[in-house]
Amino acid sequence: MMAILNRKASLIVLAVNFAVVVILLVFHSHTSYHEAQLHLCPTVPVGVDDTWINDIKETESMSADEIYRYLHWTNSTSCKTAVDFGFWILNDGGVIAPDGHKAVCLDQSISPVFNNCLVYSFGINNQWTFDEDMAEFGCQVYSFDPSMNVGNHDRSERIHFYDFGLDGKNRLHPTTGWKMRTASTIYQMLSSQHGATTLVDVLKMDIEFSEWNAIPEMLQSGFLADKVKQLAVEIHFNPDDPLEAFHHRVQILRNLEATSQNQAGGFVRFSSRPNPWLKRPLKVLGGREDYIGLELAWYNSKYY
Repeated sequence: MMAILNRKASLIVLAVNFAVVVILLVFHSHTSYHEAQLHLCPTVPVGVDDTWINDIKETESMSADEIYRYLHWTNSTSCKTAVDFGFWILNDGGVIAPDGHKAVCLDQSISPVFNNCLVYSFGINNQWTFDEDMAEFGCQVYSFDPSMNVGNHDRSERIHFYDFGLDGKNRLHPTTGWKMRTASTIYQMLSSQHGATTLVDVLKMDIEFSEWNAIPEMLQSGFLADKVKQLAVEIHFNPDDPLEAFHHRVQILRNLEATSQNQAGGFVRFSSRPNPWLKRPLKVLGGREDYIGLELAWYNSKYY
């Protein structure tokens, strides 16, 4: 009888020890994954999870290598169905690659609704593939570009063109004289056409550095948080930009992606791809080549 009791006690101890080992392994696995994320991308929270936000370095202390690790971070698993709209092949200077396309997340909760969606497209340069693809999807597309010397007109039943650009202020551009408007001003101007409460399903920007003025204004005004479901932007740098310029622009992107309550962001990145024609030797990288143009896409976590 005593032997049976001892055997039962041994089995209980063994079971308890096994459970402790399993718990420790799970904890270690989670910790290792967490540490791996910090090592691979020390500047970005994964998805909308901000549990390790306190471990992220301040932007102004990031090295050039860390900045480019952040810029190239895709977070692609945050969208299960990312699809390119506006695809075409460009052969330029020996580089043959797709161009004109932007990533759009078609996950059910965030996707533009087929035949009932709204798109703002800033920066056309006579390249209409993205706008036409979104129109084929059934969206009403409002296209903007002050550089084409073309007046306001309807390109088609679903594509409506305006000859002004996007900026952080309502003004004439200081060097080109182009008419520039804020996103909020444009939305109010067009509200009689698409509705005063209609969400912009996709806002696309390829506006050659003006994004660095437009995004902060859209964050500060609340336009992005309240009116935009998805944002697709080509961001730009100069090859000889100092590290301070990279810090300033990266902070804008981090504000966009911020998840804390005192920030106006909440946008989750799901795509980052370099522009294959914009690879240059960079001063901040000691002459090493990387990209001065990257295509980034986010969705608004408020609507996911």
